[in-house]
Amino acid sequence: MVRLGLLCTLARMLLGAGLLITPVLALADGLSDLRTALKQLQSGDPVALDVEFKLFGRSGENHELVDREGLLRLRLEDGEQGMRVVYAPDIIALLHREELAKVADENVKNSALNAVGQFDYWEWREVIYPAAQLELAIASYRFVDEKSDVFEGKPARLLTFSLPQEKIDKSFRKYVKKYNHKFKLWVNDKGVPLASQLTEKGSGRIFLVVGFTFKNTVAMRYQQQGNRLISVHREVQDASSGATMQSQRHFISRVTAVDNSIGVVSSANKAGNPASSP
Repeated sequence: MVRLGLLCTLARMLLGAGLLITPVLALADGLSDLRTALKQLQSGDPVALDVEFKLFGRSGENHELVDREGLLRLRLEDGEQGMRVVYAPDIIALLHREELAKVADENVKNSALNAVGQFDYWEWREVIYPAAQLELAIASYRFVDEKSDVFEGKPARLLTFSLPQEKIDKSFRKYVKKYNHKFKLWVNDKGVPLASQLTEKGSGRIFLVVGFTFKNTVAMRYQQQGNRLISVHREVQDASSGATMQSQRHFISRVTAVDNSIGVVSSANKAGNPASSP
């Protein structure tokens, strides 16, 4: 009884000092809550997302870098029959015009053609299946710590992870000599992801004589859509250099949920509106 009274007294003192602003979040196990939430947010409920993908980049030899910009709009659908990518007729026509222009002048600047080659399955899955991707990531990451924080003015929990160098893909691991990685994930009181930020950088050597460096950042914001999680914003910046070559990319995906019913969207497809690829 004395112990309980002492604990209550200490709690009141800390609260008065502003040190227990978010007592519920502080006492919860954020990592366990996250794992539970990720399992629950991989529902097969149908979803349709309109995505705008913007690309900015430059690459080439140090003295002759080529700038690239791109813009692409498409729809991602997911339902009982799996994921489908939908290109509107005007996008298909634009891609064809840009390909024709490239035949006439290989140096012509393109927009959609630049973007379509970068926005592929590896990017789609980050947008439409982020819960599965986060589950995959934390299986490899090392948990560092959990802190109380604020996200968009509301109490949140900040979970920090790192990726050990020995967990890098084995096809690249042998070339990397220095590596630093940090992954920060904000979750709410139920463990539902709100936003994340990944940073990694490193250096290495190929064939003993060719050195390289790289630095990547990925920032994402998430939204719960029914019983599943979607990404509403994804921004990637990466840079690498080696020998006489450089590469820089910056792309942004902005996402809008269209409808909870794939059937409504699919009926438009049958009417001959957008073309789709399975």
